[in-house]
Amino acid sequence: MSSVGAIDNDGLEKAVFGPSQLELLAASLRLNNSDIENSMNALSELLRSVSPSGFNVKRRRKSIFSKETMIEEISIRLKDQIYTIAVTRAANPIVCSRSKVVRDIVIKTDELTMDKWAASLSQQMAVEAEQSEESRNAINRILGLN
Repeated sequence: MSSVGAIDNDGLEKAVFGPSQLELLAASLRLNNSDIENSMNALSELLRSVSPSGFNVKRRRKSIFSKETMIEEISIRLKDQIYTIAVTRAANPIVCSRSKVVRDIVIKTDELTMDKWAASLSQQMAVEAEQSEESRNAINRILGLN
């Protein structure tokens, strides 16, 4: 796997994320199955910092009479991909997917394992960081490079 990075026309380094940094980023995107609620909250803050405009979160009440809510689904759109992670009440509590979007229409959705979802999302985030200083700064904070 090669490094993801680019150089601006003015000679300033934009972003260089080596394989180990991409793996660290992917690891930060994985949920802790023993504490899904807190992991979803942390993931939501992390993804919001990378792409505030493409970020969406759905919440549900913890119980029918409760005022407390919990995150049910997080999605983030980066270029022509939408990455979604959802908490379900099924046997497999976490469902991850990646959708391909063309002209604001979802043409394909793939269900992925958590590891493949995190790896794919981290690659897409690195590409986004090459073109957005805000995203680059957010990823550098996640990686502890700032």
